Amino acid sequence: MDTRVRDISLAQAPDAAEAEWLRVCRPVLSHFGELVSKADLQDRTVACFQHIRSETPMILLPLVDAGATVRIAAVNPDSTDDVAAATLAHGGVEVWAWSGMSEAERLAGLEQLAAHPAHALSDMGGELIAAVARRNGPFPAAALEATTSGIHHLAGQNIPFPVFDWNDIPLKDRIHNAYHVGIQAWPVFSDITGLAIHGRSVLVVGFGPVGHGVATQARALGALVSVVELDPVRALEAQQLGLQVVSLEEGLVACSIVVTATGRERVIGPRELDRTRPGAILANVGHGNREIDVDWLDGRPRRAVRPYIDRFELDDHHVFLLNRGSLVNLSGGAGIEIEELFDPFAAVILRGLAWILEGGAAGAGHGMHPFPAELEREIAEVLLSARR
Repeated sequence: MDTRVRDISLAQAPDAAEAEWLRVCRPVLSHFGELVSKADLQDRTVACFQHIRSETPMILLPLVDAGATVRIAAVNPDSTDDVAAATLAHGGVEVWAWSGMSEAERLAGLEQLAAHPAHALSDMGGELIAAVARRNGPFPAAALEATTSGIHHLAGQNIPFPVFDWNDIPLKDRIHNAYHVGIQAWPVFSDITGLAIHGRSVLVVGFGPVGHGVATQARALGALVSVVELDPVRALEAQQLGLQVVSLEEGLVACSIVVTATGRERVIGPRELDRTRPGAILANVGHGNREIDVDWLDGRPRRAVRPYIDRFELDDHHVFLLNRGSLVNLSGGAGIEIEELFDPFAAVILRGLAWILEGGAAGAGHGMHPFPAELEREIAEVLLSARR
C-alpha cells in the first residue's frame, strides 16, 4: 500500500513527561498497549478503515512493535488529524490519510486496503468489510465493526468471515453513545462557532443513544431542546425527560441549531433545507457525512465564513453548515478534545485486533457476532481500577 500523508515532519513522539500524562488520560489504552507490544505478531497483517485521531497511534503502534504489518486509510478526511497520520507513518504504519482529501482519494485508500490480504480488519462504516467480502479471498480471520451505520450497511450481505460488532456492546452504548458524544460535541460546537448554546433553540434529529446524549447535554447547558424521533417508545422517553417532541418540519422552522444523529443518509435533504429557519446552524454527530445532503448544498452559492463553517445561500434564506456535515465532535484540528473519553473504546479496537491475530476468533461462523463479553469486561475492569 502506498503511504501518503500531508507532511511526515508533523510526526510527534511523546517525551517522558507527555508519556506519563498519557497514562493518566488514557489508562486503558496504555495498559493494553504495553501488553500487546510484548506479544509475537510476526507475519500478521491488520487493515484499518477508520477515523485517524490523536489516540490512533496508541492503538496501532503497539501492533507494529509486536511485529505486525499495519495499514490504515482515513474513513473520513474531515476527522483526520494530520499529526496523528504522520506519527503513524513515522512509526512504521502504512498510511493513506490527510485532511481535506477528496471523495475519490478517500475511496482510493479503501481500494488499496481491500486489495491487500489481511488477517484482521478494523472498520468504521462497513465499507472495508463489504469491499473485502466482494473479493475472491483470501479472507481475514475476522473483522471489527464500530458503528450503527456500518451495521446497517452490512445488513443482508453475505460476509464470508466473522464480523464482531462492538457498536452494540453495553460499554459503548451505555457510556460513549449515551454520554461522551454529547459531552464532546457541544464544546467543539462552541469552539468552532464562538457561540454558547444556553437560551438557544436546539433540534436533535434522532433520539437513539447518541441523540439522547446530545439532547440531554444541550438541555444541561441551558438550551431549549426539541427532538424528532419516529419510534414512539423513544419519543415517549424524550418527553418523559422534559424534552419537546416535534415533527421534523416543526423543528426545522422553529430552531436555530439543528443536529442530526440518525446514522442514516440525507435525513435533511433539499425539501427540509428549504424549510429551515433563516440563518440556522446545521451540524451532524452521526457516523456518516451525508445525514445532511451536502452534495445538494454544494450546488448552491457557498462561502467559507471561518474554519469549519460554510454559509450556503438557498432560494430565500441562508444556512450555516459545520465541518462539511461530518461528525462535529470529531472535527479534525478544531482544538477541543477530551482525551479520556475515547480511551476505553480505543482499547476495544486494540484488544479486539490482538485477540483476532492471536486466534481468538477461530471457530466463529461467518457473518455478524457480538464483540466478546469477556474482552469488554477486561476493559471495564482496567478502567474501574484506574479511577479508584
